[in-house]
Amino acid sequence: MIKKLLCVVCLAILLGATSCDRLTFTPFPQNGQPIQLTETNRIEPTLSAETAPAPDATWTVTPTDVFEANTPVLVTETATSALPCDAAAAGRPIDVSIPDDTVLPAGASFTKVWRLVNAGSCSWTRDYAVVWFSGDQLSPILVQKLPHEVQSGQSVDISVDMRAPGEKGVQQSYWKLRNADSTLFGIGPAGDSPFWVRIIVEDSVATIATVTPTSTATSVSLLQGSLDLLVGEHLDLDSGEKVEAGQGDLALEQDAGQLVIRPAPGALLGLAGFDSPSQADCRQVTQGTESLTVTDEQVGAYYCYLTDQGLPGVVRLMAVSLEGIRLDYLTWAIP
Repeated sequence: MIKKLLCVVCLAILLGATSCDRLTFTPFPQNGQPIQLTETNRIEPTLSAETAPAPDATWTVTPTDVFEANTPVLVTETATSALPCDAAAAGRPIDVSIPDDTVLPAGASFTKVWRLVNAGSCSWTRDYAVVWFSGDQLSPILVQKLPHEVQSGQSVDISVDMRAPGEKGVQQSYWKLRNADSTLFGIGPAGDSPFWVRIIVEDSVATIATVTPTSTATSVSLLQGSLDLLVGEHLDLDSGEKVEAGQGDLALEQDAGQLVIRPAPGALLGLAGFDSPSQADCRQVTQGTESLTVTDEQVGAYYCYLTDQGLPGVVRLMAVSLEGIRLDYLTWAIP
């Protein structure tokens, strides 16, 4: 209605009228009755020279003046670089055991444990390993396989048995990771820095006896590792590798619905209990060729063995499932 009244005002101006009271018309009815124009509802032009826009005025409309609630908003995301396949990062802490500058007597045995994180996009399978890279060779183990598969983002504790040398002073050994293709990688921003163990060797507190292997013993480096052994698989504890049937030292089989570990011909096996046995302790354990049943109740138990090459060792039962078992093993180099 206001628009129509304004049109009347414009028409009045065009006809030379000075106000709307010179026009006679019947306004639109309200509730069926015409609206009576009075002094209070009379409409007069209100534009003046001060409020009227200039003839050459320009109207500028900005995007904010016509913003609509449903207008799509463009969001720009910064692309992140893809993770490399093989990359590692230091765990928290990286030195689970033997922190830097640990003081040890000459000839002392110790176990170094590193905690590493898989910072790449590829899983670390059982074919991955930690390997001695440079520096002092504090262990006869130059290659230590990972204890289990490590997915991207997961951490793993890797242990290597070592011995302090007879030389006094600082001894530092550098290690790296190796993938299934024998490519080395490490930690740090560039992914190629080694991790290490650093000890300070002091005078030995006791004389370390030197034991010479007999001529009949096979010379094999100290070996340790962890693996999953499935039903029907055979394990060679002289090399830490799975082998074909009829070879190696142990086999996992099923007998009357139960899992059993069967020593291979020439090898011996005996249950040692739930306390970690030393090499001397294993000499006191009764070992034979009989198969030993493994159950959930025996998880954590130790078994002493003698390989078909005459080397002693100890294996620990870590897990039992319907498909197989997980073992940690250690073969000593000295019979």
